[in-house]
Amino acid sequence: MKLIVNEKELKEYFQGLRRLVWGKERTDEGHANDKEEAIRSSLRKELYADEFAAFMQENHSDLRRDSFRKVLLRYLHETVELGTDAGSVTGVLDEVGRDYAEIIESGGTRVLIRFAQINSVQEV
Repeated sequence: MKLIVNEKELKEYFQGLRRLVWGKERTDEGHANDKEEAIRSSLRKELYADEFAAFMQENHSDLRRDSFRKVLLRYLHETVELGTDAGSVTGVLDEVGRDYAEIIESGGTRVLIRFAQINSVQEV
């Protein structure tokens, strides 16, 4: 899913969400009614739940993976060096999958590397 908003809309959205979760800024208004407080309490519980954190982490990694995939696609069928914690792999970038890259080394060996394992990309 792709969402396009401008900065003003985004600020207004988060200000509204803040007011909903934390309540109105209280000067002389007194306390919020019980229904509003129950909603804020429920939202806080959901926002700080482990399931929500896992959801956010999963979606963030999808965005990062898609961005990284676009970078790798620029080097498709070029000779590259991919740096990993285990060392570097050099060869022709033959395929860029959803979450992996396939390199054909000079000896003909095909190496599959998951995006999560790649630290650097360099054209050779």
